[in-house]
Amino acid sequence: MSQSFISEKRYQLRYLSMSLACLLIIGMVDYMGFFKGVNCYAYDLFFRLRGPEKTSEQIIIAAVDEKSLKKLGQWPIPRDHYTDFFERVSTASGVLMDIILAEPSPEDSGLGQIISQSPAIVLPAYLDRASRLVLPSPTLGNPAVGHVHTEPCLDGVIRTVFHTFIHNGKKLPSISSALFETISNTPPVRAGVLRRSNGEDHQTSIGSIIQDGRAGINYYGPRGTFPYISFVDILDKKYPPSYFAEKILVLGVTAAGIDQDHLTTFSQNRDRMPGVEIQATILNNLLDGSDILTLSRNWQWTWGILVFIVSLLTFIRMKDFWTLVCWGVFFLLVCTGTFLLFSRLHVWIPLAACLTALTGALVLAHLIRLERMGHVLFQAKKDWEISFDSITDAIFITDQAGRTILSNRPAQSNAFQNIIEQYTPKWESPDFKIDPEKFSAEHKIPVPGGQPVELYNEDLNQYFEARVFPRTGSNNQPEGMIHIVRDITERTHLRQEQLKLQRMLIQAQKMEAIGTLAGGIAHDFNNILSAIMGYTQVAALLIPDAYKAREKLDEVLKICGRASNLVMQILSVSRYSGQDQEKLTLTVRPIVKEIVQLLKATLPPTIELKSDVAGREMVYGEPSQIYQVILNLCTNAYQAIGDNPGLIKIIVESIEIDSDRLFAKTELKPGRYVKISISDTGMGIPEKIQNKIFEPYFTTKEKDMGTGLGLATSLGIVKSHGGHIQFDSRENEGTCFHVYLPQVEDKKRSFRSESGVESSTGSGTILLVDDRDELVETSRELLENKGYTVTAVNCPEKAFAVFQSEPDRFDVIITDMRMKKMTGITLSEKIQAVRPGIPIILCTGYSNVSTTEGETNSGVTAVVQKPFSIRELTETIDSVLEKTNVE
Repeated sequence: MSQSFISEKRYQLRYLSMSLACLLIIGMVDYMGFFKGVNCYAYDLFFRLRGPEKTSEQIIIAAVDEKSLKKLGQWPIPRDHYTDFFERVSTASGVLMDIILAEPSPEDSGLGQIISQSPAIVLPAYLDRASRLVLPSPTLGNPAVGHVHTEPCLDGVIRTVFHTFIHNGKKLPSISSALFETISNTPPVRAGVLRRSNGEDHQTSIGSIIQDGRAGINYYGPRGTFPYISFVDILDKKYPPSYFAEKILVLGVTAAGIDQDHLTTFSQNRDRMPGVEIQATILNNLLDGSDILTLSRNWQWTWGILVFIVSLLTFIRMKDFWTLVCWGVFFLLVCTGTFLLFSRLHVWIPLAACLTALTGALVLAHLIRLERMGHVLFQAKKDWEISFDSITDAIFITDQAGRTILSNRPAQSNAFQNIIEQYTPKWESPDFKIDPEKFSAEHKIPVPGGQPVELYNEDLNQYFEARVFPRTGSNNQPEGMIHIVRDITERTHLRQEQLKLQRMLIQAQKMEAIGTLAGGIAHDFNNILSAIMGYTQVAALLIPDAYKAREKLDEVLKICGRASNLVMQILSVSRYSGQDQEKLTLTVRPIVKEIVQLLKATLPPTIELKSDVAGREMVYGEPSQIYQVILNLCTNAYQAIGDNPGLIKIIVESIEIDSDRLFAKTELKPGRYVKISISDTGMGIPEKIQNKIFEPYFTTKEKDMGTGLGLATSLGIVKSHGGHIQFDSRENEGTCFHVYLPQVEDKKRSFRSESGVESSTGSGTILLVDDRDELVETSRELLENKGYTVTAVNCPEKAFAVFQSEPDRFDVIITDMRMKKMTGITLSEKIQAVRPGIPIILCTGYSNVSTTEGETNSGVTAVVQKPFSIRELTETIDSVLEKTNVE
């Protein structure tokens, strides 16, 4: 079974136990009579709230009062007066005599005779203190009898009567029920029957007594509710016999000091009622059937338990305030309903059971809520402890003496404890007590209620943030401190990294600005180179091959080629850089030789440069990028040597890398590679920074001496060619970088330096457009020398007018990209609108135009990068013309 199931069952048992305990307490209180007292008080109160009711007109009380005794003499009066009384009321329906006639008297013969003649006369019997039945005197004959006992409660108030006594197996009705049976023509119980069952004596022996026929007395009002007639007035014939016709007379003593008066439900002022009127009330209840029906004890408990359960289920679902309101509403409903049943239907439901059930349900519901609240508080405390321990910050709660009274789990670490011990002793300083804020700023320690302070632990090499809050009690008196210490090492490192990235971003923005400037300079420089190369090629055409000047012009063209490659490198970092150069199958040796020649002219004489490039190893790549990689590594080698004497050595060789010789931390695949090694005898790379040298913007050079992009760029270029860079370095001995590039065998296109003017010829009519006169002039002469018919124009608007006048005359359009009045792209679009599909070659010093082998959206068929040779231009012209003819 799960823990939650066991816990739920445990709480259900607790609730059941609490309910049983409440019922037990209620039972004990009931046993002590508390509820009976409450019921009696409520019973009497309901009578008084209901008020007096009308009595039966048949019943008249014949009272032996003070007036009768004054005239007839002291009590007991002679029995012959009773004989006269029965003669005067002989027309009555019945007579209930509430005067005991247990002792014989000389006048009994006449009285007995008249009683026997009037069957509707009932005489009283009673049980003495010895529980012996006392009957009327035998000299009175065999009259109908009934007992006159009523049942007073603990408070002395008579509320009930038992209409049947069973004495020694014989039933003795109450005197009221005996008269009621006589009037109803039911044979009454007579004294002779009771005597024969217990002997001839009118006082029967002691026997068992059983009470039955319990009925609540429905009082019609206080004393005097029934009409009274003085006994002596009847004897004096003040009332004619006809007056008593159909009447029922109740004869009894009302004179003070003779018979005991009794408390009733209307005796709130201690106004007692004589027994004769109580008997009249009981008789009236029998006549009109208005006696009070009381719910039995079993039904009382059942009703109380039902109310208890319903109330408890209702109260549990409510809050305290609404529970009290609901209890008050239930209380009023129960009282009102009980009163209506009592006053209208004469049904009495004791209130104590219902009110106790309501109150018990209220108390138990409150206890259950307290129990639930305790469970919730316990769970909340447990959750708080879990949450408190799960907080990554270390939390210390200390008292006034600085002792830790509570801490979470992270606070168990000695590191956090050491941080607190690092700053709390400084609070004892007098300066701290004078100005805590100033002291905190100067010494970088937290103060109670102040801002968080960063602290550094040198032993752990960690950063922490500490904050202190004052801890106060219920009277707002200080009771200690709350220390919160957070490990911010990672956050500090991230912040430092962010600052580093910000510096890198600023550096990148600087590089972008430099690139923008370099792009503009490169564009102008390309135009100058184009003019130089153009005039050089034109001059070469005018000088025969046998002259030495022709050789010098070839050298000029080679230098212009290297200058063009240099411009390409400048454009590679410019945001205006053009499309990527086409990858070629090229030999590494010419590139290395050019770099060696360049370095020999720039390196100081203290640095010796050696190279071993005897082989003809070939790779597939972009010449300018491979040139840049080797030049970057050589420049780094030179800077590592500095002003000291040293050696730089470049070795190119072919190696085989198989699965057994794969290098760790590289992405090289098995195969043949060209290995380019550049070594130096410089200071070497410190071991602690060797894993950072390829990171962008990482540099060990002084400010403004390097960007930190050289090695990162070189590694990116080599990886884009499918290779990798490794290095070996020892401090104060030197460094050797190894560049691995995949070796190829088949040529796709060989890389050649520009060297002279070829003599191939072409044909076709060309419209040449450029806003620079020198470029127009040299390009026209070179193309015409190749056999083309050239129409050269230095204005794009004029060129479009010329084309528009004769659109079918031209085979190819050659236009510059950037011109004053119109760009080459715009001109191309206009020309294509006039004659779609005509080949257009775009010449540019830099361009963001991207073309494929087919036409672009602007109609440009091919792009030629400035500066270009006449060979490159004629090859492009032949290519586009051939493509057009095929289509």
